[in-house]
Amino acid sequence: MTNRYFLLLIVTGVICISSGSGLASIGPFEISNADSSSKIRLQFVGQLRTILESRDQGANRDRQNTGRTEARRVRLVLSGSILKPNLSYKLHLSAAPGSSELMDFYFDYRIADRMQIRCGQYKVPFTRYRIQSFQQLTFADWSIVSTYFGAERQMGISLHNGYEQPAEFSYVVGLFTGVNARASHAVGLSKLSGMALSNPSDLSEPGSNAGIHPELFLHASYNANGIKVQSDSDEERGGFRYSAGVSAAWDLNPVSKKDLAGRIAPEVLMKYRGASAACVGYAAFGGISDPSSSELVLLGGLFQSAYRFVRNWEVSARYSVVDVRSSLIDELLEEKPISADAQVRREHEITLGVNIYVMGHNLKIQNDLTWLRHSYISKSLDDFVARSQCQLAL
Repeated sequence: MTNRYFLLLIVTGVICISSGSGLASIGPFEISNADSSSKIRLQFVGQLRTILESRDQGANRDRQNTGRTEARRVRLVLSGSILKPNLSYKLHLSAAPGSSELMDFYFDYRIADRMQIRCGQYKVPFTRYRIQSFQQLTFADWSIVSTYFGAERQMGISLHNGYEQPAEFSYVVGLFTGVNARASHAVGLSKLSGMALSNPSDLSEPGSNAGIHPELFLHASYNANGIKVQSDSDEERGGFRYSAGVSAAWDLNPVSKKDLAGRIAPEVLMKYRGASAACVGYAAFGGISDPSSSELVLLGGLFQSAYRFVRNWEVSARYSVVDVRSSLIDELLEEKPISADAQVRREHEITLGVNIYVMGHNLKIQNDLTWLRHSYISKSLDDFVARSQCQLAL
């Protein structure tokens, strides 16, 4: 374990001891002028994770069992307002070992009470589930549906009435470059076709931004009874609240093996007395020989639930599935002749978790166990992953 990891553990231990003296929250740190028209807010977020994996190598081969401890995320966030409260900004950097990336950099201007404009690089508005920050996740990491369907980060401009903190009737309409800034989310088509992706947001070796083309996004939702959608978990433990919405994406000039022509995702989030349930459905359209095709090529779904039986302890469960339509498999096999055993047809994920909120999302410990089934044309492989993660946000 490196000194960096050891230092993080020491800091975490100090904070845990401090929490016993009644400390309710920590950070972010803020500096402002006399009338608060200009602010600088600095936040640090670190995640230390231990992972145990058991990978299925196929028939007549021993399972591959590995374990490691890593700094999963190390993030620095600078945000605030400039000259007046209705002009805000955010700079979000990743500084994890071996990873130096620009995550977000944008400006947000409030035109009126129910209208704001955002410009820069940030998450496209595709599902409230994905818009939420990684800091607020109920599980240690995103579902497998995020890898296939998104949303990714892109450069763009959008009109909205509350991006991360939406109003009762919420909307976001955006025009983006169509270029995925990070090769980790919404990369399903590339993953299936075996296409290598560059990473334009990498600060040390940035990938190419070539191929910029317009992509349109729309997100609309109704958020009832004051529900807070920044997290799936029900920290407030109040009465019945719900959010129902739909997201859509349309790529006007998709790149073959890289971009989906269209995506749509309805979703619902419900909370009641410490219990929460979220459901998201996904459908994607496109093709290999004709990238702009309207043929259905991918389907997916996510269902997760959690219950805080006391404010600081929570149990959770999640099921995710991704289904690759046979028409896309046929196209992939024609484009790049490979063994039928190597072509994914369906992926399943079941995750069970236990969370300890020492100080809300500022300091929490997440533990979960995941079963993953990868179904191919003529075989299935089963993997198991156990994760224990400590998150510290200052």
